[in-house]
Amino acid sequence: MEIASLSNCLKPDLQKIFDEESIVVFYDNIEDLLGEDIVGKGPVASDCLEVGVVTEGCGVHYIGEKPIPCKVGDIYIIPSGVEHRYFLTSPTDTLVVRKLLISVKDWLRGDAAVPGSKRYCYGVFEDGASVAYAMLNARMKERIGAIIDYISDEISDREDDRKTVIRSYIVQLFSFVARYINRSVKNSCRQSKDAEIAAAVIKTVEENFSDNNLSLETISAELFVSVSKISRIFKAHSGQLFSEYLREVRMNHSAKLLEQTKLTVDKIVAKCGIKDVATFYRNFREEFGMSPQIYRQLKELNKRTDITEKEKSKMEMLNEISVNVQNGRAKAVKELVEKAIAAGVAVEDILNDGLLAGMSVIGEKFKNNEVYVPEVLVAARAMSMGTQILKPYLIVNGLKSTGKVCIGTVQGDLHDIGKNLVKMMMEGKGLEVIDLGTDVPPDTFIKTAIEQDCKIICCSALLTTTIPVMADVVKAAEEAGIRDKVKIMIGGAPVNEEFCKQIGADIYTVDAASAADAAVEFCKK
Repeated sequence: MEIASLSNCLKPDLQKIFDEESIVVFYDNIEDLLGEDIVGKGPVASDCLEVGVVTEGCGVHYIGEKPIPCKVGDIYIIPSGVEHRYFLTSPTDTLVVRKLLISVKDWLRGDAAVPGSKRYCYGVFEDGASVAYAMLNARMKERIGAIIDYISDEISDREDDRKTVIRSYIVQLFSFVARYINRSVKNSCRQSKDAEIAAAVIKTVEENFSDNNLSLETISAELFVSVSKISRIFKAHSGQLFSEYLREVRMNHSAKLLEQTKLTVDKIVAKCGIKDVATFYRNFREEFGMSPQIYRQLKELNKRTDITEKEKSKMEMLNEISVNVQNGRAKAVKELVEKAIAAGVAVEDILNDGLLAGMSVIGEKFKNNEVYVPEVLVAARAMSMGTQILKPYLIVNGLKSTGKVCIGTVQGDLHDIGKNLVKMMMEGKGLEVIDLGTDVPPDTFIKTAIEQDCKIICCSALLTTTIPVMADVVKAAEEAGIRDKVKIMIGGAPVNEEFCKQIGADIYTVDAASAADAAVEFCKK
C-alpha cells in the first residue's frame, strides 16, 4: 500500500494520567489498514512518513520518551522507526488525529526523496530534526485538512493519470508545512531581524488588506526598508511572493464574507481591497476552483438542516464538471454532464456553472501565463465534449448566447492559430462564434455581420503585409451603414493599440483571453 488516510479517535480505558501502563489508546481501524498491531510504533514501511494533524481536542504526544503537549492545529511529520503515541490529559477529553501515510520514494522526486538532503520533503527536516513539528493557524489547518481530503478522494481513483494530481497535492502539503516548522535561529541577529520584518509585513497585510492601495511600496515606506529587500526577505520566510500572499489573504477574507454574510459581490470587492469585480472573479476561481456564486451556494447548502441530498449533489456535480474541464479530462466531463442531466440539473446551470466556469478559469490562467496553448486546447476539447451533449437540450429550451461574433483571418493571410485560440476563449465565455476561416475578404466580414446580426467583427492577421486589410474592413462597415451597430476587434502579432486607433477600429487586446473578456463586456451593453 503506497498511501492511505484515516481519522482516529483516541480514548483512555482507565483513569490514571501519564501512566503508560494504565492507559490503553485505541486507533480505530488502523489494524485493518496496515494488517498488524503497530500502536505507538509509527508506519511500518522503511520509506514511509506519517503526517498527523490534531483536528480536535488536546492531549500529550509521546515521541520516544519525550512528552509534548498537543492541541488542535498541531501537525507532526514522523519518519518510520520513531516510536510515538498520543495520550489524553483527562479521561473526559477527546483527541482526534487525522493521519496520512506517505511512501516517500513513490511520491516524491529528486532531492525531496533523498533522506539527509537539505531539501528532503521540501525542507521540513532541514534543521536535521528526526521529527518535524509545527503549529498551524486556523487558515492553514483548514488548507492542510483540505489537501488530505483531496488525497483521500483521489487515491480511490486508480487511473494512472491521477498520480500526477496526487503528487502535486503531496508537494503542496510539505511546502505549506515547511513554512510553519519551528526552527531555532542559531547565533544570527540578521535572521532574527529578517524574521521581524517578515512578521511586520504579515501583520500589516492582515490589518490593512481592505486598502486597495496596499502594496510593497507602501509597506516599504512604513518600515523604512527597500522594496527589493522586503520582497527577498518575505519570500525567504514565507515561501511566497508578496503579491501571492496578499491575494491569498484577500481571497480568504472574501470567501468568509461570501459564507457568513449576504453582501453583494461589489461590496465584498470594496471590503477586501480588490481592484475590481473582474479581478475578484478571476482570482477567486484560481484560488478555490469555482465561481463565488457556486462557493456561496455550497456553503449555504452545507449550513441548512433541510438540505436534500439532491440539492447538495447538484452543486457538487457542477463543481466537479468545472474542475474536470480545467484538467482537460474530456471523457470525465462527458460522463459528468450526462450524469447531471439524468439527475435533473438544469442544462443552463450545467453550461454556465460547470462548463463555462471551468473554461473561464483556464482563460484567466492563460492570460497570466500560468498555463499555455496545450492546456487551453485540452480544456477546450473537454468543454466541447460537454457542450455537444447539451446542444439538443439548449435548442429545445431556447437558451440564448451571451452574444454573436464573427471571426476570421483577413484576406491574404492563411494563419489561424491565434484566431482559433480567440474563438475557443470566446466560446468559453458563452459567445456564439461564427468562424469564417482564413483569407477572408472585407465584404465577407460585413455580409456575415449583417445576415447573422453579429455585434462584433473580429479580424486576425500575422503578416505585416496583410494588416492594411483591417482598415478596409472598417471602411466597408462604414459604407454598409453598420459602423454604429458593430464593434470591430483586431489582433495579431504585428498589431498594437496605436494601429487600432489609426485605422478607426474599436478594440485591441494583447491576448486571446483578454479578447474574450472585452467581447463579453461589449455584448452586455
